[in-house]
Amino acid sequence: MSNAGPILLLLCSATAASAAGPVLTPEDAAFLHEQGRKIVASACLAPGAASGKWRNSTPYAVCVPGGNMGYPAFWVRDAVMMLGADFIPATEIEGWIRLIASTIRREAWNVHSEAVVPAYAVADHINFDGRATFYPGTYDSGTKQGGGKYGKYPPLDDHFFFITAVYERWKMTRSTALFASKVKTFTGDLELAELCERVYKVAPADEASGLVTAGDVKTENAKDWGFCDGIFKSGKLLFPSVLKHNTANQLAELFAAAGDRSKARRYSGEARRLRNAIAKTFRRDDGWLRSATEVGNQPDVWGTAFAVWSGAVDRATAQRAGRALAAAYRARTAVRDGQVRHILTGDPTNGGLWQQSSVAPGTYQNGGYWGTPHKRLLKDCVF
Repeated sequence: MSNAGPILLLLCSATAASAAGPVLTPEDAAFLHEQGRKIVASACLAPGAASGKWRNSTPYAVCVPGGNMGYPAFWVRDAVMMLGADFIPATEIEGWIRLIASTIRREAWNVHSEAVVPAYAVADHINFDGRATFYPGTYDSGTKQGGGKYGKYPPLDDHFFFITAVYERWKMTRSTALFASKVKTFTGDLELAELCERVYKVAPADEASGLVTAGDVKTENAKDWGFCDGIFKSGKLLFPSVLKHNTANQLAELFAAAGDRSKARRYSGEARRLRNAIAKTFRRDDGWLRSATEVGNQPDVWGTAFAVWSGAVDRATAQRAGRALAAAYRARTAVRDGQVRHILTGDPTNGGLWQQSSVAPGTYQNGGYWGTPHKRLLKDCVF
């Protein structure tokens, strides 16, 4: 699975603390599975297909974030979050991989004075004409994207989501043929395995620990991941570090399957190093994991849930985090009507809001309530 569904993990953690057995009955699970299938189907467009005024002009089938075309483009993270269940066939995932790869630049792009797309960076979203937008807040694929409240560099998560797409396709096919073959990038062909390795290194990292880092919010304003693209953070970053841990393990499996034991061992070691560093760096005395070590040094509801689900922290840290998640569920400091906040209502750092944000207080990512369940996580909780 590409991204933990914080809502369902939170519910599973809270329920498991007081009840034994499956969280849902098989009938309820089957119902939700069918609902998920219908929703995914409504959000997918075949090549040449149209939804309202929007038409998919790429040669690949794509899925958008929602069936209402509220976000009319192919968002990398949202699409990869659909994987890990049985909704998207391997042939379509391969199309996604090729589409994303076709927008990856092998040299840095100085978009304008406040925005730089690093070499091998992955797009935030790809428009229906196949052109990439590397920053949130716009559909522009030229020089009118990025900078200011949207950051100097593209969000740090999509690089890892791209690798997860490659991994999920391999899991379905058990073939490394695509991994070993050349794919077309924006600036020439490159073996997919090498492309994955280069993409893996795009996000800035602390040399000692490997954790993903961000510079000053005034000069970089990094976006740790797309569902916090209106929030400002700096220092070492929790969520993309967990993603990096996961993709290190995925690359280890991919290279092992391809017969490259040396690289498999190297990435396994990288995953272990990140796992040790995540717990040591981000855990708090109250059980929560902090979202960042500088600006944004606050309990991260989604990041904590994701780290526990991912196995990105040791057992003792996971148990304390699970108790914190369960307590927040019961106290309703993280949930409301089945939806989940990014940050606790009772966090005293900034009155239940993020320290710095471009989002109005109590709305969207800055205190709003979200619903992002994931079918694979549902399956894990039930079965």
